[in-house]
Amino acid sequence: MSDTSYTPTDTTKLRLRPDRGTYDRQKVHAIIDEALVAHVGFIADGIPRVIPTSIFRIDEAVYIHGSQNNYLLKSLKDRSPACITITLVDSIVAGRSGFGCSMDYRSVMIFSTAEIINDPEVKEPLIAALVEDIIPGHVVRKPKPKEMAATLFLKFPIDEVSAKIRDVGVLDVEGDYELDLWAGRIPLTLTAGAPESCPRLPDGIATPDYAKNYKRPGT
Repeated sequence: MSDTSYTPTDTTKLRLRPDRGTYDRQKVHAIIDEALVAHVGFIADGIPRVIPTSIFRIDEAVYIHGSQNNYLLKSLKDRSPACITITLVDSIVAGRSGFGCSMDYRSVMIFSTAEIINDPEVKEPLIAALVEDIIPGHVVRKPKPKEMAATLFLKFPIDEVSAKIRDVGVLDVEGDYELDLWAGRIPLTLTAGAPESCPRLPDGIATPDYAKNYKRPGT
């Protein structure tokens, strides 16, 4: 692993359309940081399972969290291998054939094993980092001891990782470009609506700018 890229392994080496793959560290980080949700794949009780969960990154690790009784977290506490995937769809690609219809996207796949984080002194700053990742600028009260005890974090080092990106729009077979059919791409973005204040807010609390102007990194 260099300062600018991750080292491909037998697991992360891209075999289908390797031209769309990248191990560039900045590109991998940017995709992770823009995402709100990841899908974690693992095997429990001999059955393959995939569970969606929130995710955030600090340096060279990603973190997930949940209840101490969370099935996903309990299954991964024994350092079972996991596959974490993130996908951001940037546009719908309308080709001139069904074969030519596609999507432009950015995706990351991480292979890792979990490190359990259950120390309250470590968990408290992780809770703050989680809030800052999801809602930058949001102010919350200090976690209560019971909340801390009920929460578990898992840390996944970003050791084996690859990204795959399609950003070329329409790629029809050569003969189809002459057809009298519309083709192009329809860009997609994650857009925040107008904030809706809690009906039990005390009088005089205004909607903060970070809520009015919410957006994800890279959008």
